[in-house]
Amino acid sequence: MIKTPEEYFQDQEFVTAPAGEKGQFTPAELAFMQKYLGMDQAAALKKLGLEPPQATAATAAVSGGRAGAAESVAAGAVKAKNRTAPAIEREPDLAEQLRNAPELQLVSFYVGSQEFTVPIMTVQEVLRYMPPTRLPAAPSFIAGVVNLRGRVTPLVRLRDLLGIPSSKENQDQFIVVCRRHGLQIGLMIEAVHTMYRATQDMIDWAIESHLGVNVDFISGLMKSGDELIGIISVDHIVDSVLQI
Repeated sequence: MIKTPEEYFQDQEFVTAPAGEKGQFTPAELAFMQKYLGMDQAAALKKLGLEPPQATAATAAVSGGRAGAAESVAAGAVKAKNRTAPAIEREPDLAEQLRNAPELQLVSFYVGSQEFTVPIMTVQEVLRYMPPTRLPAAPSFIAGVVNLRGRVTPLVRLRDLLGIPSSKENQDQFIVVCRRHGLQIGLMIEAVHTMYRATQDMIDWAIESHLGVNVDFISGLMKSGDELIGIISVDHIVDSVLQI
């Protein structure tokens, strides 16, 4: 029996991100929460089934032993807006890695009627769409946030970032879960398609604006027959989510 694209990707052995432990978040996740959850951080995390960041020894010391760890955490959540965002641990430049790789493996999908790809090295899994918890303070391209295996995961409307018009016929049915720099994001797509193996002679890294989409989030073009398929820059999307 021939597998559907959905079944094909469900069988792929992607590198799964480590599950988040209670109250343990990456610097990128903390920066995201401070930016978009603000004073409602503890309540929003509870709604997602997650616990607030654990109090550090320094925080407990400041309380002079008069407040418990839970109280310290709650106070920290209230003051989250005034804190300096934690330093985000940056991974090696992805664009440079892709340019130097003899062959690229790319996951392909549709946003509207247009086909795009992302490097498989950034992909955690492909899931059916799930409704997120909305974030009133987030930009329109962030649909909200979900809890995936204990990881804070913002869902990104790719069509908004790429400037692709939406219609009632174009419904995002799947999520391509990617991870870079300690932040897991879900790219909302209409349909999964296939997987490509592309050598460097098939890739044009000097992209032009004739694509008709926002090229800020396209790192290159893959040639497939007469078609040019955009390679999504996951790093640029993560930076946009965190507003770096």
